[in-house]
Amino acid sequence: MTRSSLPKNIAIILFGVVVILLVVNIVIARFVINDSQPKSRETLSGIEIDKSFHSALKNYGFSESWISKKRIKNISGDSLFAAYSVQVPKDVSIQLLLLELNNILWEYEINLEAEEIVAGKKSLLRISSENKLKLAVEFYYDEKVIRQFGTVSFLVNDLPLHDEDILNSFLKIPELFYTVLTPKEESKKKLSQISKAGKRFALMLDDNITELNFKLSESYSDDKIKKSIKEIVGTFYSAAFFIIDDRSDLFESKKYPLIQSELLKRGIKLVPSSKLETLASSKVNAVDKFQDFMLTVKKNDEKVLVVSANDYLTISGLIPSYRKIGYKFIYPGDIIIKR
Repeated sequence: MTRSSLPKNIAIILFGVVVILLVVNIVIARFVINDSQPKSRETLSGIEIDKSFHSALKNYGFSESWISKKRIKNISGDSLFAAYSVQVPKDVSIQLLLLELNNILWEYEINLEAEEIVAGKKSLLRISSENKLKLAVEFYYDEKVIRQFGTVSFLVNDLPLHDEDILNSFLKIPELFYTVLTPKEESKKKLSQISKAGKRFALMLDDNITELNFKLSESYSDDKIKKSIKEIVGTFYSAAFFIIDDRSDLFESKKYPLIQSELLKRGIKLVPSSKLETLASSKVNAVDKFQDFMLTVKKNDEKVLVVSANDYLTISGLIPSYRKIGYKFIYPGDIIIKR
């Protein structure tokens, strides 16, 4: 991670958040206020409208089994391409589906007319083109249907601790993640800043601890090890949990059982690094790596992903789309503590 690229990426992601909020406002304005549409708009056939309808539902992770063709009372006509009944899971608002479809069809000569048939339970949507009814959809909430997607959380390492302004901008990113710190004075100085930003951290124990007051060495006496552990826990007591690099010499050393015992008796949650997923830095595009990772997340999975600050900035723009489909993004502690 270069010092010059990180501020640029932070600026890009924060700008992206602003753009997303603006788009949401624009979409809502279009639907609620019926703002003016482009003057020259193309018409769409029933087949094209039907395709857009299915795309809108797919964007929210709907299963095809929730969508069935149905004869809807008082809905008919030679122009009608199809009529559907759609089961809607409780965690998706019918209003959001209407907004999604309205946004997809905004540039076309299409009229959407929605009415609530049963308050808070069922709505009817009519989609017309050239004043002819093309599609009719009955949406209703069904507790039996559930979007079954996995859960992901993020641990972000390689933070720009050397630059307070850049670090502060990073910590303001409106997503759920913990930072990863290692025991050293530079990390100690940033604890207050991280806390004030409403973020938490996990502490990594590995072979890279070099400062004497925190160092854990196989050559140290038991008393020296205990003293270092006392210093580490006393300084970084607010850590959500500790991570032990179980591929490190520290983990393999004869002193590790003592280190483990000293931590556990202080109530420290100790997590082996092999239990965490890693978005390894390489020449492969971070976006591609993250998308490949998400393909491995099954419906019952709860995965904690370790990612560099620079890569996190790159992939964070993808998170809203996955959340929209139905994936859950939570804090790492909510997964680790439950385990």
